[in-house]
Amino acid sequence: MPDLDKIFQCTQCGFCCHGETTVSLDEEDQRRMIAAVEKPADEVAAQFWRITGSIVQMKTVQGHCIFYDDGCTVYHGRPWRCKQWPLVPALLEDENNFLIIRDSCPGINRKLSYEEFREIMARLLGEGAENNRLS
Repeated sequence: MPDLDKIFQCTQCGFCCHGETTVSLDEEDQRRMIAAVEKPADEVAAQFWRITGSIVQMKTVQGHCIFYDDGCTVYHGRPWRCKQWPLVPALLEDENNFLIIRDSCPGINRKLSYEEFREIMARLLGEGAENNRLS
């Protein structure tokens, strides 16, 4: 997706991986992660996931995602929400959202104005990025 590269290139800095909260995993995320980790599903669930009722999330350890170790150790099997970040629809709604996220994410192209960024991102979302899932 050439336009995506114009607005964002992940540096795997890990800023988005830090904190005590994490993302929920849908069934496709779970399948992709199991394949990436190359372990049986029950082992992946026990070792890496926090399961509360029907909610499945990645565990956090020492203030970051369990898969973060100087970069994402499951990058190609990461959840869609991680793939989407920081290109969330809220960036199209308010320039302040853009500025805050851009300041925390070195992967966002700082040479683009908000208008240029917004135009490219809106085009990407309009070109069939299912459920706003950019990847």
